[in-house]
Amino acid sequence: RAKLCLCPAQPDVEEVVRDSAGRMVTWTGLGFARVRDGAGLTFRVDNVPYAMDYELLLRYEPESAEDWEAVVSVSSRVLPTSPRCGNLLPSEQMYRQSLPHSQRYVLLSRPFCFEPSTPYEVTMRLQRAGVTQRHPGAFILIDSLVLLPRVSELPGFHGAEAAARQEELERYQCLEVFRMAPPHPLAEACARLVCSVSALMHGGALPCQCDPQGSRSSECQVQGGQCECKPHVIGRRCDHCAPGSFGFGPLGCS
Repeated sequence: RAKLCLCPAQPDVEEVVRDSAGRMVTWTGLGFARVRDGAGLTFRVDNVPYAMDYELLLRYEPESAEDWEAVVSVSSRVLPTSPRCGNLLPSEQMYRQSLPHSQRYVLLSRPFCFEPSTPYEVTMRLQRAGVTQRHPGAFILIDSLVLLPRVSELPGFHGAEAAARQEELERYQCLEVFRMAPPHPLAEACARLVCSVSALMHGGALPCQCDPQGSRSSECQVQGGQCECKPHVIGRRCDHCAPGSFGFGPLGCS
């Protein structure tokens, strides 16, 4: 998942924190970035585990029955050096992506090659579609930008068993689960395949690394690695306080 940069030069973007108590959760993380018509966002991508092509998925929620669009570019100040992405610098060319009001996510029209240890920026301007006049009272809610690996490039999806694995992924719609916010529980067949994909990309299983102060134990969930947090503590590793709370320590947050 890409990290959102809320920069001081973006006064038309505000963070909207949602409370999940008593309502259906349609977001990941703490909430949304609420973006004014014509304003922009920059996502920083610096935690890619494996050099390969990734599809870009944007999760969003409209505030009205109007269609929007995103004008997107991908850039990097460093020339990629891996055999897969080497010398393949993102063009920074702008392209438009429709954001229909009836949907909650879109898969951007082209993939990009990302590699570890190379910082990238995905910049997008968000605006109502089909109009030239920007409306200061129109907003769209942006949940997250997700990088989905093109698993057909991974070593485990080559050779004699590759077709069977690919067929299972498609039959159980394993990758489609990650498009929705929040993702639904994985079917057993998907869990096995997704764990294999993750191990191939990370060079093995990842440690839980649950924070000893913020978590109830050192164990984490098999899928996703979420630790069990103490009261008012959040994060995969349970390492910081939830919004509106403070005093991170052995008893959680207050």
